[in-house]
Amino acid sequence: MPGVEVWRTKLAKGDVIIVRCADGAVLGFKRREEAEQFPGQLRERLAQFGLELHPDKTRLIEFGRYTAERRKKRGEGKPETFNFLGFTQYCGVNHTTGNFTVHRKTSGKRMAAKLKGIKAKLRKQLHAGRTDTVEWLQQVVRGYFQFHAIPGNTSRLYSFRCEVQRLSGCVRFGAAASAAA
Repeated sequence: MPGVEVWRTKLAKGDVIIVRCADGAVLGFKRREEAEQFPGQLRERLAQFGLELHPDKTRLIEFGRYTAERRKKRGEGKPETFNFLGFTQYCGVNHTTGNFTVHRKTSGKRMAAKLKGIKAKLRKQLHAGRTDTVEWLQQVVRGYFQFHAIPGNTSRLYSFRCEVQRLSGCVRFGAAASAAA
């Protein structure tokens, strides 16, 4: 099995979209049969280097413009989602045009883990100066927003900020975080 790019250009009959980041990737196939064949071929290729696909992170899902209506006809629920780069990706509709779009929101697990870390650090800094704690929290929230501030993710950002405020019990923080964001 040649590399993914070679496979896409030489063997694929339909469109194939590849989004890579570090050791992860999301692949989109126009043709279902190619999507079903690819994992086996990739496993063979990876085995040549002593590597393997992570079974919990590798799956085939129906995703795209007509997924919702197809699933509805089959009596199935909403289209499946998947997590990639800390975001949950799901099928959606552009509210202005009515066309299909991919919506993204911060992964619940990622947000919960970050909040758990903040809570632990706040407990350790219980007797630290209020100013230092506020400055640290502002940095944390600013950094979180800089990574997670993407279209359609506003409610998750708001929830994160409110939860940080609740954890810190710091009223002044709200105005400072709003100005920073």
